This record gives sequence, structure tokens and C-alpha cells, in this order.
Amino acid sequence: MYDALDAHTDPLGPDNPLIFMTGPLDATPAPSCGRFVVAARSPQTDLYGEANAGNFFGPDLKTAGYDGVIVRGKAPTPVYLLIRDRQVELRDAKHLAGKTTFDTGDAIRAEIGDQRLTVAAIGPAGENLVKYALILATNPRPGAKKGIAGRCGMGAVMGSKNLKAIAVRAGHTKIGLHDPAAFQTALRPAIEMLPDDLTTQVWRAVGTSGTMDFLSLQGAVPAKYWTQGTFDFEKISGTTLAETLLTGHATCHACMIACGRKVAQAAGHDLPHGEGPEYETLASLGSLLLNDDLGAVTYIGSQCDAWGMDSISAGSTIAFATLLHERGILLDDLRWGDVQQTSQLVQLIARREGIGDTLAEGTRELARRCGVQGLAVQINGLELAMHDPRAFSGMALVYAISPVGASHNQSDYYWIDSSGRTQEDSGITALDRFETAGKAVAVARHQDWRAVTASLVQCIFPNPPVKNMVDMLAAATGYDIRLDNVLTYGERMWNLKRALNLKLGYEARANEHLPELLLKPLADGGTEGHVPELEPMLREYYAHREWDWATGKPRREKLLALGMPEIAQDLWG
Repeated sequence: MYDALDAHTDPLGPDNPLIFMTGPLDATPAPSCGRFVVAARSPQTDLYGEANAGNFFGPDLKTAGYDGVIVRGKAPTPVYLLIRDRQVELRDAKHLAGKTTFDTGDAIRAEIGDQRLTVAAIGPAGENLVKYALILATNPRPGAKKGIAGRCGMGAVMGSKNLKAIAVRAGHTKIGLHDPAAFQTALRPAIEMLPDDLTTQVWRAVGTSGTMDFLSLQGAVPAKYWTQGTFDFEKISGTTLAETLLTGHATCHACMIACGRKVAQAAGHDLPHGEGPEYETLASLGSLLLNDDLGAVTYIGSQCDAWGMDSISAGSTIAFATLLHERGILLDDLRWGDVQQTSQLVQLIARREGIGDTLAEGTRELARRCGVQGLAVQINGLELAMHDPRAFSGMALVYAISPVGASHNQSDYYWIDSSGRTQEDSGITALDRFETAGKAVAVARHQDWRAVTASLVQCIFPNPPVKNMVDMLAAATGYDIRLDNVLTYGERMWNLKRALNLKLGYEARANEHLPELLLKPLADGGTEGHVPELEPMLREYYAHREWDWATGKPRREKLLALGMPEIAQDLWG
């Protein structure tokens, strides 16, 4: 991507490469290493865009004979890509136009006559270039979890190329390991410990939605568009979901957790592809909008998946518009807690009809049009994930410095802040959740480790020992990867993404800040009136990373020490 992009590359133009990539441990027995990553210049942020997803698409692509797919140009009419055992063909997809993500997968499987195809598709939102459109992968395996590449508008990039879907049939390519015996030696203890690990048991029992109760006690769950500290969170919690709507579990490749929530019916609607909402969806379409109807939130979340849009950005944009109406800035009659209206708005956004055409651009553009740029809770165009930095100071830094905008997937440091758990193997120490001094170094190390796990491609939920994962990676690749040098790999990734954004025109010091609403303390709830001090953490972070404070560039000496001379030349001449 670094070589292919420059500041003039249109995110929705034919020159923006859309990249689907697997990782070195994909399709192996390594725990929860069966994901895939989609990357491109983001139409939502104009920066580097990245979305990480589960399901079986990654392993199936790899066993079909490919580590990745790079899509360039634009088809004159809608097409889909079919990949089977090193055989690749483009097929007409005009008859699939307007279909949902789920129906597209079903239609392609029926057309090919192969019910074992894994299909990554866009819905109407992607076709209509909604800035936060997603790509959703489905597979009819019993108990298979959907895979959502949700953030940064990768579905819009796919739609701009007239590519409706990529369908993959798992093949017979053997995944070669450099040292199979050493791999098994590292794998065995990790596999043996995971079933008894508390993290595994909790995620399996209640899924990500089960964290609602815990996080709400700490004030981390936003309500009424980040302006309210309390809400009846129990009504939309994972525990309530398990007791009322849950019908089963869903899983991804090589996963012992099965955090997916199967739901057959919600709010009077049958959900033939039903999978219950994750935590982020419950918060963004629930408490953020003051919606406490769990069934309705579940249904609306499933509609976001079907129409093909990121539920975090969709819920955030609708909530922001509602706040603007409440403050007399937006005339459209939008109401808090109106689930029927929210459901209608989701469809209008996907179709770009009426007010939906404006909301399809996201909160940054809506704020610009209304002349209240500081009021939108977004950073670099990406709406914040549902973890309030007033509850966890580390997340203020994570959001501000993230290469893709305000994403929690670049570092889920809120788990360190909330649990106080120290990751000794990777040198990540826990501090008080409100503390700022000394936290930047821990955040940077955590970002480096998450860059490594995201490249494996490993889910962040399981908790296998770091040493075992490092040993598996070394055994699989033959690279000299050890506990004492593994973070250097992540450090190179962070500096490369930083350099790419600078190449795309990113103005670091002008954009690394918190939205205005998050600088106001909440009178109630678990944040205890706390507001994080970002600048001291930023200065400490820059010093640790060896980045130039004035320009935001990684220093020449740092890049050379990391073995990146060509990047040093580009940035410094």
C-alpha cells in the first residue's frame, strides 16, 4: 500500500488498491488465528484504512492457494470473484445488485451449486458508497460465526470497484510449517490451558455483549451520545440476551470460545441468518441512542449487517443527529429512544434516501455542514468505539494516535486499564485506570503487540501465553522471532503506517486531540467526573516512539535502527 498510494489517490477511485490478506498462522491449528484483514485508503478518513474480520474466509482463501487478493481498477458492471483451488474467475453480478450481504452469499452458493463456499460480500450500503459500509463474510458451516470487516468503509471501496463479492472454496493446499515439531511443542500447552482459562469461559458464556454490566459500572459505556453517565444498561446486557433471545453459539476457525450469539427471532422478526449483537452494537444502537429495547436493538443490528454498514458509525451518526436536533441545530424531527425511527434511518442511510444521504457521510461531514465541527465524537473521521476514555485514560491516547482513526482494534488497552492485568511476557504494566503519567509507554508496547497479533491473524479474545504464540510464529515461519524481539516487528508496523499516513497528507499535531464532548466531565456514573489529560501522554508517547514533536514524523535515526532506510529517505530526504 505504501508504494501504491499517494496524497492524490481517490479512496473511491480505481487506483486505490483493495487488499484482502491472510496471516502466517491462518489455516493452522494456532488458537483463533483464522481471521483476515481488508485494507485500502479509507473513504471515511482519507487515511490508511484497515478492518479485521473472523469467520472462515481467511483459512479458506489460504487453502485455496492464495495468501491474499489485491483488487485494482473498476469493473464496467457489477461482478463477483470466484476462487476455487487456484482457479480464479470473474462472474457477472448484475442480478445480485441490491441484495443484502446475507442474501448475496446464499445466491452465489445456489448459483454455483456449492454450499461450502465462503462469501465476503457488500450490501446496498457498499453499492451506494456509504462512507462506513462494511464487508461481511458468511459460511453455511453449522455454527459458523459471521465475519465483519466493519470499520473504515472498506465496503464502500469494494462498491466503488463494482465488486459485489468474493466467493472462496476451501482447497487442498497444504500449509507448510518450517518446523512442525517445534510448532506442536508450542501449540500443545496453549491448547491445554485455554478451556480452563477464565477469559475463555466468560466470553463463551456471555460473548462480548456480556461485558456491558462490567464496563457500565466503570462508566465506560456511552449514553445519550456521550453526554450521560447512567442508563439502565442491564436491559441491553449480554446476560439479559442470554436469558431471553439466545438460541446458540457461533464460532470462527480454530476457536474454543465461540463468542457469537445465535438469535432466531427479535422484535417480532424472524432472523434466518440471526446472530445476536456484539457489545459495540448494543452500545451504539442502544445506550448511545437511549434505546433500551433489547429485541429491537438486536433486530436493528442485524439490519446493519444485512444492509452492509458499520453499526458503530451508523449508531453514532444517528445519535449525533439526534443531539443536534435536541439543541436546535438540525430541524429533522429525531427522537431519543425511538427504535422504529432508528430502524427506518438505517434503511434510508443504506439507500442514501432523504436524510439518509447526509447521514451516510458520517459525523465529521454532518458536523461540518452544521458548522459544529468540534461537537462530533470522532477522530480523523472515524467515530469512537464504545469505550469512553473518561473511564480509561489509556484509551484517550489509543484513539488520538491510532493510524485508522478512533478504533479500539489497534489497541484494546481498556482491558489493561479495567482489569489491572499486567502482561509480563510483553512488558506491559498496568496502572490505575485514571492515571496518565507513565501510561504512554505501556500503551505503545500494547499497540506493538496488537500489531503482531493482528498480523497472525489472531483474535484478541483468547488469552494464550505470549511465549507460546511467539514460539508458534517462529516455528511456522523460520524467522528469528523471540520473546525479546517480537515487539520490534510491531514497532516497524506502527512506523510504516505512520509514514503512509504522512505520505497521504496527515497533519499529526493538528489532528491528535479529543472531541469537545469528551473534555466535559460527567456528573454521574463510573467516570467519577474524570477527564483524561491527553497532551502529557502524547509528549511521553512521542518521546518513547522517537517521533518528532513538531512534525509527527518518526525520526530518521529511529527508522534506520528499525531497518527502514527507504522510509527514512522518503520522510527526511
